[in-house]
Amino acid sequence: MIYILKERIHHYLTLSRQGESCMKSFEKIPHIDLAPLFTHTDTGLLSVADQVRQIYTNVGFAYLINHGISEDLVQAAFQAARDFHNLPLNKKLKIRQNKFFRGYMPRKASRFELSTLEKASKPNQSEAFIIANEVSEESEDFKLEQNLAGPNQWPEDMPEFKETITTYYKSMQALAKRMVQVFAMAFGLSPDALDNYFREPTIFLRLQYYPEQPDIIPEDQYGIAPHTDYGFLTLLAQDTVGGLQVKNQEGEWIDVPPEPGSFILNSGDMIKWMTNDNFISTPHRVINRSGKKRYAIPFFFEPSMHAEIAPLDIFKDANNPAKYPRIEYADHLMTRIKSNYSIGA
Repeated sequence: MIYILKERIHHYLTLSRQGESCMKSFEKIPHIDLAPLFTHTDTGLLSVADQVRQIYTNVGFAYLINHGISEDLVQAAFQAARDFHNLPLNKKLKIRQNKFFRGYMPRKASRFELSTLEKASKPNQSEAFIIANEVSEESEDFKLEQNLAGPNQWPEDMPEFKETITTYYKSMQALAKRMVQVFAMAFGLSPDALDNYFREPTIFLRLQYYPEQPDIIPEDQYGIAPHTDYGFLTLLAQDTVGGLQVKNQEGEWIDVPPEPGSFILNSGDMIKWMTNDNFISTPHRVINRSGKKRYAIPFFFEPSMHAEIAPLDIFKDANNPAKYPRIEYADHLMTRIKSNYSIGA
């Protein structure tokens, strides 16, 4: 199977390097059926990896269907999000986002200053409750209170909320790990080839809330301004309202309407970095002009803080040198968080 994977990525790279562009623009978001993954056969794995290679070198976004996550659990997570954001402001502010980037992020607390896409002149019109991966109290980062290593914050007197969100988090983590294996295969590598980058993955789960907006709002006011995601991959659950848009190669903003039973998976900057620009990280934004409240639950799965990230050998050679330097993921992430978010002291 590994021979087949290498042959397929070699064919893609050969065409690309000969000037036969493999990248195509798009007008809608494709689908990936994950059912073959659960057959536990080489044929099933290869079929999904081939789809991932094609889609994430061209589009960077896809609907995932037959992903194995219970729809009841997804809806329970959305109800938990509504319950939290319906709390009085004073209760939410008791767990206001701290220096560990965990807790309640009020409206207008984020602005994408560090971006090459568009200058965000106005703060994002959205709120969020954020939890992240638990870090061992014995770790150096925890002891030094650095690199976001600290405890999660939870609202008082809401035990079912914590239980639901924790269960959802664990389910999404399992799916994300499986998709990392699929991406490894799409890169022409063995399924476990990227495991060392995710020994202690950096994870953020956000319960995102976009309040209803006035009928007429400025063109440069966004629920979330245009950006690419910092990490490796993002799994997004949307409610029924819509508002997510992605930018195609022609500069057009394409709607990503909600589809029941699906997740959106988009590739982040670290996929672009590790593949030396052969895979893409697609700009996207949220504009809520529906007149309704919008909820979304993004799950960000990112490398370990101290993972060393550089273009992989399979994507470079003497004629195609690395376009990016070797970095520690913590340096990349913390630079962007400090530039784009107002977090506690």
